[in-house]
Parts: sequence; C-alpha cells; structure tokens
Amino acid sequence: MGLAMSASAQQQGGTLKVALSPEPPSAVAGVSGLGAAEILTSKMFEGLFTYGFDLTVLPGLAASWETSDDNLKFTVQLKPDVRWHDGEAFDSADVVTSFNVMAAANPNLAVIAPQVASVEATGPLEVTFSLKNPVPALAHGLSLGGLPIIPDHIYGGDAPFRDNPANDTPVGTGPFKLAEWEKGNFIKLVRNDDYHVDGQPYLNELFFVIIPDSQGRSVAFEQGAIDVVSASNLELFDVERLAALDGAQITDKGWEFFSPHAFLWVNNEKAPFDDPNFRRAMNFAMDKDFIRDVVFSGLSTPTKGPIGSKTRFFDDQTEGYAYDADKARELVKASNYDGREIQLMPASFLGSSWSRLAEYQVQAFKDVGINASLNSMDPGAFLKRLGDRDYDLAQMYLYQRADPAIGVSRNFLSIAAVAGSPWNNVAMYKDTETDALLNSADGEVDNAKRTELYSQAQRRIADQAPVVWLGELQFPTLYKDKVKNLITNGTGLSSNFADVYIED
Repeated sequence: MGLAMSASAQQQGGTLKVALSPEPPSAVAGVSGLGAAEILTSKMFEGLFTYGFDLTVLPGLAASWETSDDNLKFTVQLKPDVRWHDGEAFDSADVVTSFNVMAAANPNLAVIAPQVASVEATGPLEVTFSLKNPVPALAHGLSLGGLPIIPDHIYGGDAPFRDNPANDTPVGTGPFKLAEWEKGNFIKLVRNDDYHVDGQPYLNELFFVIIPDSQGRSVAFEQGAIDVVSASNLELFDVERLAALDGAQITDKGWEFFSPHAFLWVNNEKAPFDDPNFRRAMNFAMDKDFIRDVVFSGLSTPTKGPIGSKTRFFDDQTEGYAYDADKARELVKASNYDGREIQLMPASFLGSSWSRLAEYQVQAFKDVGINASLNSMDPGAFLKRLGDRDYDLAQMYLYQRADPAIGVSRNFLSIAAVAGSPWNNVAMYKDTETDALLNSADGEVDNAKRTELYSQAQRRIADQAPVVWLGELQFPTLYKDKVKNLITNGTGLSSNFADVYIED
C-alpha cells in the first residue's frame, strides 16, 4: 500500500518554483559559464554522464562506456530511443557536433580538448574519442557543464553556436522544455511528454523565479512564493533562520561535484603582483577564520591551496597560509611593492556577503602596508575586465568539477593564460615546474602516481601563491518539505529534476 501511494504521488504532477540569480543570458547549455545558467539549462539539456555523491560516474545519455587497453580510445554506447524536443532522433552525430562546438566554446574543456585527436561516430549510437595522450579524467570532463549535448541538425556544419537564431527556442533532450521567458520576472518550463525515461518527469511545470535581491528571495521563500532556494542566492546570515521555518528543509548535499572555491584573482603579469613575495603577503593578510565566521556566516572552510577537500586528489598536508599579519608585513617590505594604490574588483553581483568581504579585504591589506581600494562595476563590465586581463585583484569563486584535470589545471597551466576567457587562468600565472607537474598528473593512469604528482603540484602552486585563497564555500539548499527527491546526486540543483515530485 505504501509503495502504491508513493508511486501515485509521483504521478500527480504539480508546479515547482525555484529562485534563480543572476538571470542567465541564454537557455542553451554551454553559452554561459555562470552557475545559474547550468541550473537552468540542465533541465532541458543533458550530458553523457552524471555523478553520484561520491563522484562515481553514472549514465546520462551514455548507456555504457569503455577505455581501450592503451588508454587512447574511449568508446561510448548511447542510450537508444531518445528524441530531441522537436521530435528528431538523437544519435552519435549529435555527440560529435557537440564536441566540435564545445571544444572551442566551453572553457570547462580547456585542458581536455587539446588531448582529443578526434571524435567519431563509429555507429548510429556509438561514439569513439581517440586521444593523443591518456586522459583519466575524461568521463568526469564530459559532464553537462563540460560537454552539453546539442543537436547536430541545428548546430552542425558551419552553423553558428552563440549567435544561432535557434537559441531563442532551445531544443534539448531533457525532461523539460522552455515554454515562456519573461525577462526579469520568470522562466517557465513544461513537462516533456516524450522524455526517454518512462513516467518521468513527474512535475508538470517548473518556474525559475527571477528576484533581483537576496532579501527579496528570503522573503519569497518565507512567504511560500518560491519552493527552493540555494544559500548562494541568500544573505548567508539568513540561512539558519529560514531553515528553522515550519515546513522548511535544508541539505548541504549536492555540491560534491562542483566544490566551489573562493579566491582573489591576482594579475601576475603586473607589478607588484609579479613578485611571489607580494602575492604571499596578500595570502598571509587574509584571516580565513574571520572570513568563515563573520563574512560567510560559518558556511565556508579555510583553504590551503588550489584543490578542495571534496575534490579528488586533495592533499591535506599542503602548507597553506594561516593568518599572520606580521609575516605579511615582512613580505611586503621584501617585495617590489612601491606603495602604489591597487584596486580590488568586488563580485557584488554574487550577494552582499561579497561586498562585505571586499570591505574587509581592503582594510586587511591596509593593515599590512598595502594601499588598496575598491573598484565596483556591473557583472558585464566585471567579466569583460577579467577577459581583457585589465584588472589588479578580483573576487571570484569557481567550480572544481570533481577532478583537478578539469577544474583546477585550467587555472594554473600556462597554455590557459590567454586573454578572452573570464574563467581560465585569469591570473596569467606561468610556471614551467607547475606545468610539468600538472601535465604529468592530468595524464597519469596509475592512481598512486597521479596522487603523488597532484600532491607535488598543490604544494608548488601554494608556494607560488598565484591567487589569494579564501575558502571552500558551502551552499546549503533550502526547500519546502512537500518537495521530494530534490537533491539526488553530486550535481544537486544542476541535475535534471526528472524524479522531483510534489507531495500533497
């Protein structure tokens, strides 16, 4: 009887309302690198794989996969009987086109794509990745965020991607379809009745509600205008209060794949930031316990270096930068710093916590003899300045995406130190020893050897201090208790919501 009632409840449909901020520029997966964009597009588009809480690779549009004995071929069998939202059949040509497009367009493939010699449709539902060198992280790299699968019949050949007219009416294989987008207000998705999993999705409608300020999102959750909100979209000091409301639930699961890492980009090409002593001084000047307790309301963990504790190959023996103002002052004096004013660009569009963090950082720098000031701007200008490398310091957090070869190496390899992207190696850090360690680790198939190489890389990067590390962020998800099966894997709110249902 209990099982029958549960199954019946899952078939009843209903509407789910989720807060989303900032408003994404597009509903097509791969167009934007914003986390909010992935939360939206993951309901309409799918990747070959998804991932468990323990980062185990799970099937998505891939039914099965295998690696050749020499580790130079990765063959994927695709799920049969999948159709695009416009009724066209999904097949291997779609995967080939997706890779060809995303290798150039998606910064999450920056390290992996150059190691892929070719991607071929070796059967109607079979795709073979031929590699120049082994890529043990490949299955983790071919996630929705790395390789969203887009339709060949729309984006194949010479068809443009980012400027394609079809982007206004996105066509995916996911459980939901775009129905309406009222800019600045809401994005409405509706059930895909031809979804390739029988009986799913359970929801009839899914609304992403655009509320411009964090306090407004807090009030909306409290009053029931929204059912789901991430702590990343709230004032962090409000999280505990909202979680205690009647009918509210909270979970910290669902961020295992992403492991958001907060830091300051530092422009290593400019003086005084080209001096490692000055960069080390800035790291020692940051009281990460204060940042955790006061700025992020306890929802962060002090970092030691480039790899987070939830990411594969984390080395907890890496010597980080515990707060030491005296040491920072010594290093400032030993550096090439001449007292000039340096400007910090706050990521205020991420919430008021980041504005408070910026105010603290400016004061902390001044306390150790660094003349710092704030240079605030809107998100578009902020990202353009990063892309152009026209900055001194800038706040940011990035996803680590399960494996260092995907979310970490891209920020510290010399080959990624090129203008144009606001995401990969914006620090313009170039170090031959780091390159050698990361390149070896990224391609090492022996797990023990790979672990040791990443340990050496972490320690080298920490010593060089190309960025200012701040904390591993924790973004609990708050939701109404009528919402079931919301967080079911390591991608959390960026999963497809196919098995989410509303219990009356």
